Amino acid sequence: MEKPSNITRKFTVRVPAQVVANRFQRGLVEIQKTANLKGFRPGQAPISMIQKHFGEDVRHRVYHSLIDESYREALKENQVRAVGSPKIESPEHKTGEGAHDHAISEDKEFTYTATVEVLPEIDVKGYTGVSLTKTKIEVKDEEVSKILENIRNSQAELIPAAGGLVGADGKQSSRPVRTSDHVDLNFAGGLVTESGLDERPGMKGSRVLEIGSNTMIPGFEDEVVGMRSGETKTFRVRFPKDYHDKDFNDKEAEFTVTVNEVKEKKLPELNDELAKQMGYENVQDLQVKIREHLLKDETEQVEGKLRSDLIQAIIEKNAFEVPVSLIEAQTRALAQDWAGELKRQGVDDATIQQAVGKELENIRKRAEGQVRASLLLESIAQKEKIEVSEKDFEEELEKSAGSMQVEPQKLREFYAKDPGRKEDFMFRMRQDRVVKFLLDAAKIKVKS
Repeated sequence: MEKPSNITRKFTVRVPAQVVANRFQRGLVEIQKTANLKGFRPGQAPISMIQKHFGEDVRHRVYHSLIDESYREALKENQVRAVGSPKIESPEHKTGEGAHDHAISEDKEFTYTATVEVLPEIDVKGYTGVSLTKTKIEVKDEEVSKILENIRNSQAELIPAAGGLVGADGKQSSRPVRTSDHVDLNFAGGLVTESGLDERPGMKGSRVLEIGSNTMIPGFEDEVVGMRSGETKTFRVRFPKDYHDKDFNDKEAEFTVTVNEVKEKKLPELNDELAKQMGYENVQDLQVKIREHLLKDETEQVEGKLRSDLIQAIIEKNAFEVPVSLIEAQTRALAQDWAGELKRQGVDDATIQQAVGKELENIRKRAEGQVRASLLLESIAQKEKIEVSEKDFEEELEKSAGSMQVEPQKLREFYAKDPGRKEDFMFRMRQDRVVKFLLDAAKIKVKS
């Protein structure tokens, strides 16, 4: 075994000629048992005929089975923990370099090399006493008040905006449109050109528009402010330079808008009745629950950043090579997760593919950081003898079952169906314990 680098191992494997011959002969015999060749009864064709008709297929199988078995034996014998697939090279073939004929002679020694990535040997340094800064966790009264106001807005009633002028027909218009009003309007428009107005189908229609929501292009809603119901107005605005439809980028447009109706929000009073409608006992209970929710969110954000800063500090103190195969695997996992999320949001496949391709380099950087963090935490776990026992797993399973409101036995069955699930769960538990150990040993300064 050779060590080309800290993260690669190269094995030269020799399979004796007798082993090759025996395996080849065994393969022919297996096919002979069921072979149905013209002129022979099933299973009675001579080995020479079997070799003539099925020799290449047997050669293919022997080639791969010998590599699979001898490669696994080489890893075991040298106590190597490989990651990813090996690069196989023989006189007749190199991995990834086109088709090959599995040219293995049934009466000669078979020699090949296998180069594979391995987990790096990391002597972690500087992981205790890390200096960190943590934001003080507190919920301000203004934050609670903002949530309460959002609740009132969500329960608001839309009523006609009275207080307008009386027209010649005796009908009263609305008061002038203000920000936050809901305006029922018709609009028609087009692009301004030297030859006149180029009307576009997509620039015509009717809708109820909340003024200040920035639903329309910049400037449109500002022009509606001050109009009254029954009023028609023509104005010009310009499409943004980075508008999603390039045909409209930085083009001047003209719209004619007619306001049909103006409604304003009537906010409900903040009282016990409103709180009960929302599922709470009273206003005080609502305020307490809001504060608890905000505190939980802020705690998660602060603790998450603290954990991220801690790991980044340790990464910066420990340089090491990372197996490319691990980075590629994590990159694929992150890209698939993001693509799945976009799909659930209703984004089409072509747009998803374009978006993922555009962000692939950033995704890869995130993946490398996550792989580095994981390898470092595992190295610290080994060095500090931080482990997770079956008892620990069972206790955590009970907690998870309680928070998920399911029977613990259901979770046990879930993990029993696939051992990999349990391994992943215990892996995350161990990494969390390492982080807790590191945070307990860190020098954390709290800032307001």
